[in-house]
Amino acid sequence: MKQRAFTLLIFLLFIFVGIESLKAQQNADRQDEIIFIWGGDINTKFVQYVADLTKKEHPKICYLPTASGDNPDNIKYWENICNTLQLDTIILKVWVSSSEKNQSFEEILLNSDAIVVGGGNTLNMLGIWKAQGIDNILKKALKNGIILSGGSAGSICWFQNGISDSRPVNLSIVKGLGFLPYSNCPHYSQESRRNLYHQMIKDGKMNSGYTTDELAGILFKNGKAIKSISQSDIHNSYFVNHEKGEIKEIKLKPEILHGKNALPEGSYSSQFIKKKINDLLDSNDSSSPINAYVSEMKTLKLNKENISESEKNKVLEINIEKIFIYKNKIAGVVNNAYLNSFGYGMWYFYNCNGIWTSMGEDLGGKTIFESEIKFREKAETIIKQAEEKLNCH
Repeated sequence: MKQRAFTLLIFLLFIFVGIESLKAQQNADRQDEIIFIWGGDINTKFVQYVADLTKKEHPKICYLPTASGDNPDNIKYWENICNTLQLDTIILKVWVSSSEKNQSFEEILLNSDAIVVGGGNTLNMLGIWKAQGIDNILKKALKNGIILSGGSAGSICWFQNGISDSRPVNLSIVKGLGFLPYSNCPHYSQESRRNLYHQMIKDGKMNSGYTTDELAGILFKNGKAIKSISQSDIHNSYFVNHEKGEIKEIKLKPEILHGKNALPEGSYSSQFIKKKINDLLDSNDSSSPINAYVSEMKTLKLNKENISESEKNKVLEINIEKIFIYKNKIAGVVNNAYLNSFGYGMWYFYNCNGIWTSMGEDLGGKTIFESEIKFREKAETIIKQAEEKLNCH
């Protein structure tokens, strides 16, 4: 009797171990489900981030411009981004007849490493997808480990629902594919969208969810938000829920996204200046980037014969905000010359044998932080241009 019980116990143990081993193997074989959302229109940094998520040297990225009706301008914009990043792309158009396609939608989508959905009319896009069976193919793609991503309409579509301008006259709720069990509101910095989103959650018409400003995004892994991404210090992502009769907005701490060739943090120096050109007029040489900038303003603007008194005063009131210097070779002088219209200005100078020589003007960003990112991204390019243009030893 004891021998039989022992044999049965061993048999059950083997079965248990076998089941657990099978579960472990299934978990190991399971592909992570990755979705990356963006608050506004897609751009170069967004596409580069998606490409990096594939962890492949030459990823196949499929673009779906369905929400814009396969707009040729949107497609051209996408192709320009891919050319800049030297990425191969597949473009899935739905506004074509079967005679124009050599592959099915499923063949195209399931042979991609990542799928990017463009902005436009979310409601129309989802209607077409469902009619064509693309919604089911996208679900299969997600299960197969293909990265899903997009901005604006290309963000809302992955959620249970979202705030959209797809219908005439007013913003409204649009139902999504439900791959992520939350609600969504892109373009969150727009007051009308934010207010409606809060009201819909408060009224119980939408579940808690995630929101993103224009230049911000969130990375989801297996249905959970694992990382917040931003290109700026003024664009953020939030988790919004209804708690004890109030709307709670939790800001997600972002990782800052910058171009691939940007200078590493800590490799350059910076200093706040906070002085007007009028306070620095005694500077008559180019032995420092600040002096060089003031000298440039004198030559190009202040010393013009036909300059009016109002124009002169405007130049004298320009404030030099901050300076960035890399390897004592390249400097970026941030100024507020265009702040009210475009953002901060950035003037570049190259150290040519001890003389800081102008390499031209550029827009910095809406904030000084954005201007710093611009300097980090362009410094190496400006140095290369200076070395080709100037005879420095």
